[in-house]
Amino acid sequence: MSIITIGRIFSLLACILMVIIGWLKTKKAILWTQNLQLILFSISYACLGGIAAVVSNLVSLLRNLICLKWNLNNYLKVFFIAFQAVFTFITTNNTPIDWLPFAAATMITLSLSSKNDLIIKLGCIGSTICFGLYDFNLANWPVLFFDIFSFITSIIGVFRILKAQKESAPI
Repeated sequence: MSIITIGRIFSLLACILMVIIGWLKTKKAILWTQNLQLILFSISYACLGGIAAVVSNLVSLLRNLICLKWNLNNYLKVFFIAFQAVFTFITTNNTPIDWLPFAAATMITLSLSSKNDLIIKLGCIGSTICFGLYDFNLANWPVLFFDIFSFITSIIGVFRILKAQKESAPI
């Protein structure tokens, strides 16, 4: 079995979780599922040569673990964004495509401190768009398909959140 095949298997497993995340409504559920997804995608991108994505995913995993324990304050946000920027700069060719995983992680990092699940979901959507462009560039077609599917389920998730907010609002 080739390294590319192994990478694609891990990609598909991570993609299943990516689509599931689109349906989830709470921050805690999104973060725990995303942690497993980040591990699987890190293995996959390492096999496929997407080093910028490996760096992004590992920093995001660390960020999520801290965010599950404590609220992400402005100092932690700046730390994670700067930490990832430095490692992206050091470990990639610094093309615009190499910075898409950084942009994706930055969107999530900025949205995670919100107590509003809708803001977090919108950060996930922005992140999905960035990774969709990254996967397109890598010609990682199966994952791109799931990026698109995840985008659709995340939009549905937004409507589910809005519906739940409307139903719980006082009349």
